[in-house]
Amino acid sequence: MVDVGDCGRPPGDPPDNQRSWAKMVAAGGSNGMPNPEGIFDAKFVKERLCVEFPDGKAGEPVVTVGAEVLEVMNGLWRRCMIVKVLGRSVSVSVLSRRLRDLWKPAGAMHVMDLPRQFFMIRFEKEEEYMAALTGGPWRVFGSCLLTQAWSPSFDPLRDEITTTPVWIRLSNLPVNFYHQFILMGIAEGLGTPIKVDLTTLQFERARFARICVEVDLKNPLKGTILINGERYFVSYEGLTTICSKCGMYGHLVHACPLVVKENVSVHAQVVSGGVVSEVSSMDDGFAVVRDRERRTKPREEKSNTTVGVRGGSQNRNLREIPVTKVIRNISISNKFGSLG
Repeated sequence: MVDVGDCGRPPGDPPDNQRSWAKMVAAGGSNGMPNPEGIFDAKFVKERLCVEFPDGKAGEPVVTVGAEVLEVMNGLWRRCMIVKVLGRSVSVSVLSRRLRDLWKPAGAMHVMDLPRQFFMIRFEKEEEYMAALTGGPWRVFGSCLLTQAWSPSFDPLRDEITTTPVWIRLSNLPVNFYHQFILMGIAEGLGTPIKVDLTTLQFERARFARICVEVDLKNPLKGTILINGERYFVSYEGLTTICSKCGMYGHLVHACPLVVKENVSVHAQVVSGGVVSEVSSMDDGFAVVRDRERRTKPREEKSNTTVGVRGGSQNRNLREIPVTKVIRNISISNKFGSLG
């Protein structure tokens, strides 16, 4: 019996059924790490990889990898996530130990470092990968752990993780709002609500309501929220450097660009060489400096006691020089007295 799908197939071509090549990666890895060589051989890759020299052999080579190869290779990393510790620089070994203590995976978990303090984490088990990806927000070393699923288009040199789940606190919120759907609805004004803390739902704490919300760090974070005409303060756990001026994460008010811009626009007085200059900013980015003379009266010279100096004038402002006695012929009793 001849399989129709195999008739006339060139050597090295994949089977022409509906099964995705990404499904082959399940047997292509061991101990949580991928094994690309177990998926296809060198001949299969060579037939789908093209190297060209548009500007000649001495010019820049142009390499094209076939879509079928990339589909399989992308499937090898389907249980991977990208993480970054917000505002901290850590080593891959330190982060690996901390995440193992945090997530306690039963299967293998591998942490690889990427440029700009990004890390790539691959899990052996699918359920542990989903628990780490969706079970946040996570905090390590006192900071938020930014997480997102890995994608082939992610570039650590160019891209950023701009959204992160974070726990927010609504201070002094009345307990008659302590209902899951009421709190989730309130949190929609602060981001994308994910879940409500169990201690809040069980009325174990009433100083604040605690809600997990996904926020976008590219946008200003809201410090207050108005509920039924009353204003309540909002705090974000793990986000320590939030500007109180513009609400953006990453700097404090003294380094806020808005504050610097306001300081430039305000008229500043620069004193140099006895001349007061008024500096004002213009819309075109240049500063206009206007000098104004200091109108001050000359100080009246006070006549102090003058000393009779040859050629000196009585109008000179001199201080009295005390007269001291000069002692001559001081006798020295030691043996150096005869020297001279």
